[in-house]
Amino acid sequence: MNISCLKMIARQQPIRTLSLILVQIKITCNNNIPLYKKLAPKIRELKALGLTQNEMVCRLKISRKTILKSFLYLKDSQENANQL
Repeated sequence: MNISCLKMIARQQPIRTLSLILVQIKITCNNNIPLYKKLAPKIRELKALGLTQNEMVCRLKISRKTILKSFLYLKDSQENANQL
């Protein structure tokens, strides 16, 4: 086969520039739980072990603000449990 024959074959076939792929995607609604709520049990445990806030910051690699928010969350949830 020579080059001119290959060019002729290539010209006879359409060039596909766009493809359609049928896809079904399931989008779930995950209730994103804030980090301070996720880490609250672990922070409670570390506090019971006697760790300071700075030690928790280093160990969990989170900000001090996240730990403070977690403490407030734990306090509020404990107060709500006591009211019931």
